[in-house]
Amino acid sequence: MGGVADVFRAERLNPEIWRIRTPEEIIERKYNQLGGQAVLGPVVSKEEGRVWFMNGSCICYNADRRAAFEIHGAIYEKWRALGGLAFGTPCTDETATPDNSGRYNHFNGFTASIYWSPATGANAIYGAIREKWAAMGWERSVLGYPVTDELGTPDGVGRFNHFQHGGSIYWTPQTGANAVWGAIRQHWESMGWERSYLGYPTSDEMDFSEGGRANTFQNGGIYWWPDVGPIDLRDVVVHYTGLHCFGETDWDQSSNSDEPYVILSIATPQVNSTVRSRVYDDVDGREARPDLLELYRGKPYGIVIGTVLMENDFGNPDHYKETVETIVNSTHQAGLVALGFIPLVGPVISTLADAFITPLMPDLADAINDALDTGDDKIGSANVVLTGRQMVLLAARTQNSNHYGIGFKAETPLISGGGASYKAYFGLVPA
Repeated sequence: MGGVADVFRAERLNPEIWRIRTPEEIIERKYNQLGGQAVLGPVVSKEEGRVWFMNGSCICYNADRRAAFEIHGAIYEKWRALGGLAFGTPCTDETATPDNSGRYNHFNGFTASIYWSPATGANAIYGAIREKWAAMGWERSVLGYPVTDELGTPDGVGRFNHFQHGGSIYWTPQTGANAVWGAIRQHWESMGWERSYLGYPTSDEMDFSEGGRANTFQNGGIYWWPDVGPIDLRDVVVHYTGLHCFGETDWDQSSNSDEPYVILSIATPQVNSTVRSRVYDDVDGREARPDLLELYRGKPYGIVIGTVLMENDFGNPDHYKETVETIVNSTHQAGLVALGFIPLVGPVISTLADAFITPLMPDLADAINDALDTGDDKIGSANVVLTGRQMVLLAARTQNSNHYGIGFKAETPLISGGGASYKAYFGLVPA
């Protein structure tokens, strides 16, 4: 018959082909395949069935793969310095990297590696940090090759590798592994790394509002723009700081002065809420009523502040506040779903919010007209929209303005109705 039948007949007559080789035989076979003594030099020592050592190289048996793999050169020297087999068993031969600049061996079931390049030398990377680097694209990522082994942080909590292009990956049990690089990393370094008030990074660097970049950290964030540079910040706090009357109503039903109050709603890509100011008694034109109500405390991912200005005559202010709150809640939830903000998290939200956050707040004037049979008189309403960039710069880099004793960094347009004209004012500060 010939052909395949002859091959099977030959194998049947040669039981050596079918015999299971011992680990020592597998190592020996690998040694011979690579050129034996002529290429690798003589074997200078052995650990039977585990590893053969030559000058500057070794061949290790991998029991999981029932194969032998070779390590040599700078990677071999690093492996020996890290403890040899105590560090790990290779699961690849030394191999060229896809960018053709370096070399590597993988170890321990592809959970650890030693990478070498002429510019960086040989360095070890493993565990969650290695997984993050792999997900970013290995040596072809923005980070390049590792320039340190994985090391412990000075605070004794975390682990890190530094990389070729000015970046790092930091890991803790609480935060996982996250990458930080460029100007943001330089700023974090200048603050004292993980021992700064920010703590460890909780996100990779990613896009932020209006062409910026950002990393979040355990206790805040660092935000960067080409024209501004890096800004470190805890959360941002938004306050309502007061109301100014430019002209009172001409139809007040119970006094010669106004008794206004403000219903204030905020909507961000993550939360919404509604509060009411106190009723301000006896307000005449060109009078101000300073106040201080916290509206928001959180990440600067963009915000809409809805302001409804009411005149208190006969109605129940809390009833109108609850009605506005219901309107805002339903609009906000529907907007999050429609705009795809669920389940997004982190600074990337802000890049979408710049263009789409406005629909998260309804037109309160129309909504109130439709929903309320007002016993009070609604003077008017207005929305203030702040991007993530504006929130950061207003909180961290902008001094308060002052208007009739009201400190502020943002204001509504003129809210007019029934002959009256008012403005509401807002402050933004670091938490």
